[in-house]
Amino acid sequence: MKHRIIISSIIILTAFISSCEKVIDIQVNDEVGRLVIEGVINNTTTEQEIKLSRNAAFSGGNNYPAVRGATVIVRDQKQQEYIFVETEAGTYKTQQLKGTPGETYTMEVRIDQDKYQATSQMPQIVSLDSISVEKPKFGDKEKRNIKVFYKDPADQINQYRFIVFLNDKQLKDIYTVNDDFNNGNKINLTLRPDDLDIFPGDRIRVEMLCVDKTVYNYWYSLMQQSANSGVTPSNPPTNISPTTLGCFSAHTFSTKSVQVD
Repeated sequence: MKHRIIISSIIILTAFISSCEKVIDIQVNDEVGRLVIEGVINNTTTEQEIKLSRNAAFSGGNNYPAVRGATVIVRDQKQQEYIFVETEAGTYKTQQLKGTPGETYTMEVRIDQDKYQATSQMPQIVSLDSISVEKPKFGDKEKRNIKVFYKDPADQINQYRFIVFLNDKQLKDIYTVNDDFNNGNKINLTLRPDDLDIFPGDRIRVEMLCVDKTVYNYWYSLMQQSANSGVTPSNPPTNISPTTLGCFSAHTFSTKSVQVD
């Protein structure tokens, strides 16, 4: 059902924004030491961040070796360059770039003699109208579902990703949806956290990212792998060339919070 797409657990890298912990991991063919690029450009702040690391064995937990000493540059359509400075091991930032909807951004990462590039176009802004937390009408009445409300634009092709936080801790669940079957509609989307109880007094925050088609395909591929349990995981289709792990996403951002009654 396009109106609710829910997956949990296993991916290779951190969710792209707002959390500094690696909360989502995946084992990819027992490969270790491959470069992971986590790049984000958004429209809400002038501080942007790109993280470089090496993937580790699945049994290694959250120990992802940082990649230091790289050259990281992002260019806009006018070829203006933004240099990302390494502020801590493997974390590169700039405070000079605020993303513009409709603009295409190109990331370049140089590590020794190797060069990696990716391009992402920032979609137009679609804002969350509101969110709520409700008990289901049927089933386990102690469980609560999160509902998000927004208006999908009729004159655009849109893809969305939702990130949920419970008491400021990012949940592992991943939610992605497009507007193939609801273009131009008022959307009432239910997000069902996996194996999680939500209690009165808890605070829920939902971030809605409007992503381009290539970034959506990346997350959708991971969703499909999770849905087909028993299938050997494979690397999702990245927009980074030459192919490595991770993704570069220029996206717009909207967020809402609610306290549970």
